[in-house]
Amino acid sequence: MEVSNFLSKSAKIHSPYVSNASFIYGASTIGENSIIDPSVIIGYPIRSKTKEIMLKRESISNLDIHYDKKSSGTILGKKNHIRAFTTIYEGTELADHVETGTNVVIREKCKIGLGSIIGSGTIIDGDVVIGKNARIQSNNFIPPKIRLGDEVFLGPGVRFTNDLYPVSSRLIETHVKDGAVIGIAAVILPGIVIGENSVITAGSIVTKNVPKEAVMMGSPARQVMTRIEYDRKKNVYEQ
Repeated sequence: MEVSNFLSKSAKIHSPYVSNASFIYGASTIGENSIIDPSVIIGYPIRSKTKEIMLKRESISNLDIHYDKKSSGTILGKKNHIRAFTTIYEGTELADHVETGTNVVIREKCKIGLGSIIGSGTIIDGDVVIGKNARIQSNNFIPPKIRLGDEVFLGPGVRFTNDLYPVSSRLIETHVKDGAVIGIAAVILPGIVIGENSVITAGSIVTKNVPKEAVMMGSPARQVMTRIEYDRKKNVYEQ
């Protein structure tokens, strides 16, 4: 059985570890020794471009060629591992040593920093910045205008929001500063600033800015201890 794939002639592929069942569109760059698993799509065109293809009512017997012409490409650094069934849209940049799990979607205009890991089933919905060595666990939803600092940790199923009055035409930024930890199934309201090295415990709903080094719990979240106290308890627990 013939394996379906598409490798753009415009792409710059510097790695021998690109599956023959992957799809790479536009002037994408695949850095040295990056691994691209089967059924991965790199450089997928944005919605307006795919819609334009359909509206022209041209023959689409080879849709890959149309996608390739429209895509501006994706930039992947060195030693990335993009696992199966991941789609990365055009205009997004991944630094070196970035990993994704399976079934990840990273939309356009995202920047993901050195050494960050994006867990399976996560959706990064465009115009998102993630710093260095972030750990994003499975099934997270990160909408546009979210800014995550270095060494941020998100437990599974964290939900960010970016619209105070949905559905409005104004989306606002939320900032999670360096070293912050957000537990499973927490909800972060729009426009919040979560301070450096703070902790949001599991299931909390954050409705206001969080001071650095604070540990927040509940709905709405309130401070219950400091990061120093939290780390002391963690150290006892780990013994």
